[in-house]
Amino acid sequence: MQTTPTLVLHIGAGKTGSTSIQFTLRQAAEKLAKQHTFYAGLMLEKLPVATQYSWCVEGAPHRYFQESDLKGSNEEVYQTIYDELLRLGREGVRQVIWSNEAFLTRHDRILPVIEQLVAAGVPVRIIAYVRRHDKWARSAYIQFGLKFKSYKGPLRNFSEWAANQNMAFASDLEIWRNAFPEKLELFNFDAIGDVACHFLELCKLEGVDLVRANDSPSNALLAAWSVFNGRQDGVTRPDAFRRLARPLKVLQNKGEPVPPLNEMLPDTADLMFIQDAYREDYDEVNALLKESGQPPMEFGPLDEKSRDVSSWELDRMLFQMVFSLQRQVLELQVKLEEQTKDSDVSS
Repeated sequence: MQTTPTLVLHIGAGKTGSTSIQFTLRQAAEKLAKQHTFYAGLMLEKLPVATQYSWCVEGAPHRYFQESDLKGSNEEVYQTIYDELLRLGREGVRQVIWSNEAFLTRHDRILPVIEQLVAAGVPVRIIAYVRRHDKWARSAYIQFGLKFKSYKGPLRNFSEWAANQNMAFASDLEIWRNAFPEKLELFNFDAIGDVACHFLELCKLEGVDLVRANDSPSNALLAAWSVFNGRQDGVTRPDAFRRLARPLKVLQNKGEPVPPLNEMLPDTADLMFIQDAYREDYDEVNALLKESGQPPMEFGPLDEKSRDVSSWELDRMLFQMVFSLQRQVLELQVKLEEQTKDSDVSS
């Protein structure tokens, strides 16, 4: 009987660096191949043969969990991954990595597939990370309470959101451990540093560039995200805000943060330092001015200019920008209506 590569199944938990692991593996196909490793994606989308099925859609791994025919779709998943493991084994691949953080809690869906694979003789490693519940809650609220409004109705504050969440890990981990004794490898996310680096070491992979993902947005960006999602009554995925904000180029912070204006502009001490540094030149220039019959320059304390920006100044400027943009939109609407009328008449 032909042996298959080891299936390394990364099951989460969510908010423990899973996306960084996935992004790191996704961009490293060539380096992985040189180390006899293949990354299958979140829902096997990196296996071309899998994309014929409705449960395998690039960027939409949740489709699998929405399949109504559980038995039929699981048979398709099993046959696809098993056949591909055999094929990849013939090509010299030693391990296939399948990473989906939803698997930890959605074991009701995926567990039968993995049990079939183990029964068929596939070597399986199951890797999971957990983190402190309060840290998990803070990170998850930003992701699923604010950025991804995963509920209907008004935007919920942290306490309201947390009251509807199950943040327990133990029961789900026990289900995996009982199903696959001695195959579950469990790690403390808070104690290992960079999780993507740790995962690569577990898989004995070297020379792979790390990719960070889902860095926390600035408070200003998060405030804008919250205002946008707060105006939506239903479930609102993050891409809705990203489509609006991407042209404004505010989604990524490039370079160092800009300090407040009052820290940028010179204060009295800064200007007195300039006076002291150029005292000699000041005297020489004054001598030239005197020869030209001009009054000399006079050094001394400057009047302190305000270095603060009032909220009203900013509000007024932003209102002017909004009104200007709205005026442009209205003008474009009029032009579009005129063009539509002309088109209707000519036709």
